[in-house]
Amino acid sequence: MPYIKEQRKETISVEADWDVGGSTTWKHSTLLREYAHGLKEKKIIGSLCPGCGKVIVPPRNICGRCHRKMDERVVVSDVGTVTCFVISAPVIKGKTKVMGMDPVEMGLVAEGERVISVYVKLDGADSNIDTELIGVKPEEVHVGMRVKAVWAKEPQGKLSDLEAVEPLKD
Repeated sequence: MPYIKEQRKETISVEADWDVGGSTTWKHSTLLREYAHGLKEKKIIGSLCPGCGKVIVPPRNICGRCHRKMDERVVVSDVGTVTCFVISAPVIKGKTKVMGMDPVEMGLVAEGERVISVYVKLDGADSNIDTELIGVKPEEVHVGMRVKAVWAKEPQGKLSDLEAVEPLKD
């Protein structure tokens, strides 16, 4: 049986409204609601595993390492370390789409700006979160860089309350 990439030489995309309700929403809604409620208070909540002691952010029900139920929640720091990063090509109006939207038209970035996506391991957590890094030139980004959370001016209990991270000033 051939690999699918041999059958399709190009990546295809389908733009549409997808109803992902049902079991997906039901399984994750309680944990995401709890996580978002913490963000409203500028707190980042994770799950503590009673077996191996790992703290996973955002919280989850089952530990991926030892498969135990994770009912206890802990607050981790909003300061952490960059573990991985990707710097985009300059964003061009009308040519760059993110989740089907033009980020320049949406006012998210200026034309020609580069977007820096990062994985951050927050102090007190054993997992990474993915977010954007702002306030730094692309050539200054490095693994090991210390960063802190950038919060929404008026947190509303949404995942977007944690807007990005920025370099930690000494």
